[in-house]
Amino acid sequence: MTDIVLGMGEVGQTLFDLLEERNFDIIGIDVDASKCKKFSENKQIENPEYLHVCLPGELLEFVDITVNWINRIKGLKVVLIHSTVKPGTTKMIQDKSKVLVLYSPVRGVHKRFLDDIKKYTKFISSDEKNIDSKIKTDLEKRFEKIDWMSTTKTAELAKILVDTTYYGWLINYAQVTKMICEKEGIDFDEMWKFADEIHENLGNRPKMYPGIIGGHCVIPNLNLIDYENIDIVKKINEMYEKFKK
Repeated sequence: MTDIVLGMGEVGQTLFDLLEERNFDIIGIDVDASKCKKFSENKQIENPEYLHVCLPGELLEFVDITVNWINRIKGLKVVLIHSTVKPGTTKMIQDKSKVLVLYSPVRGVHKRFLDDIKKYTKFISSDEKNIDSKIKTDLEKRFEKIDWMSTTKTAELAKILVDTTYYGWLINYAQVTKMICEKEGIDFDEMWKFADEIHENLGNRPKMYPGIIGGHCVIPNLNLIDYENIDIVKKINEMYEKFKK
C-alpha cells in the first residue's frame, strides 16, 4: 500500500522523510516537478492508501485542488490534511468527497521539524463519529503518539489560537514591556529577573524575546480567522517594528 504526500514544501518534505524512515511506501507530489519523489504524471499510483495534504493553507484554491486530487487518485482509503487552514475547510472537503477526510495539524520549529514531529503527540480529528479501528491502528504506526479531537474545527482552531497566535501574543507582551523599559531608561533583562523564580515554580511567567514577529506562521495565520480582536497581535508587532526603527 502507498502513502502520498501532496505538497513537498517544509511540511511535506519532513512528513515524507518521517514516513520513509518508518519504511512506508511513499510518493511525493508537488507543482514543482523537481520536488516530486517517485511520482510520474504518466503513471497511475498503485495501491494508494493515505493522501497527506501539505499544501499552503492560504491558497484560495486549497479546497478545489485537494478535492481534485482525491478524485484523481482512485482507491484512496483516507485523506489526512496537515496544513494550517481556515476553520471549516476540512468539513468543506469532506462534504465534497466520499473518502474519509481527517485533519491533523503539524507542530514544531522548522529547523528541527523532523525531531519535533517525532516528539509531539499528533492530534487527529474527524467529523465522522465512528472511525474504523484499523485506521486508528494505521495512524499509530505512522505517528506513534496520537490523540483524537472531537471535530475538525476544534483542531483547526487549536492550531491557530493555542499554537501560533498564542505564541505571537506572548511575544507581543515582551514587545510592549521592552518599549516601556526603553522609554523609562530601564534594563529589560534586569527587570524580567523579577519573574524568574515565579516562572520556575509556577510556570506562568514566561520571559519571551521581544523580537519582530516574522516568518510564515504567526502573522499569516491570523488571516485565516475572522476575529478583529485577534488582529491586535499584528498591530502590536507593526507598532514595535516602527519603534525599533
